[in-house]
Amino acid sequence: MISGSVAKRYARALVDVAAASDMLERVRQDLRAFADLLAAQRGLRQLLMNPSVPRKGATEVVSDIVAAMGLSPLAATFLRILLDANRLAGLEGILRTYESVMDERLGRIKATVTSAAPLDDAEQERLRRRLCEVAGKQVYIELRQDPAILGGVVTQIGSRVYDGSLKTQLARLRDEMVRA
Repeated sequence: MISGSVAKRYARALVDVAAASDMLERVRQDLRAFADLLAAQRGLRQLLMNPSVPRKGATEVVSDIVAAMGLSPLAATFLRILLDANRLAGLEGILRTYESVMDERLGRIKATVTSAAPLDDAEQERLRRRLCEVAGKQVYIELRQDPAILGGVVTQIGSRVYDGSLKTQLARLRDEMVRA
């Protein structure tokens, strides 16, 4: 893991280069795909982050993966830089910072919306428009599902959470009945 300030330096530098190449979103998608692969493949993660593995071998593995995944040259170069600097373990933190800096630069904000069941396109668009009004910025939605909320949605924008879940509403009703 790397410190937050180091992650910010890497992320800001990458945003600057990606913006100059008009590849902000493509690089984000490529890094997300690689980070997801590392999260899912424990053996690969251990191999790439093991300091006793020769760098040449790890670099060849990363090059093969990058080619197979069809990642952009910019994302591929960035991943090799992280590997050479033994910073690949910090990819997730760098990616989160990259997304934040990218959103700031584009004047938008991410809303993480958790629902019990999938939302259709019309519901997503209605929710996105309403969130744009509330946030005063352009909003893009990251969807998640959690059947435990029973119904409704829980939306997180930055550090603010709007909990409209059925589970929370039932808990409030229970509390009111207990107090009465």
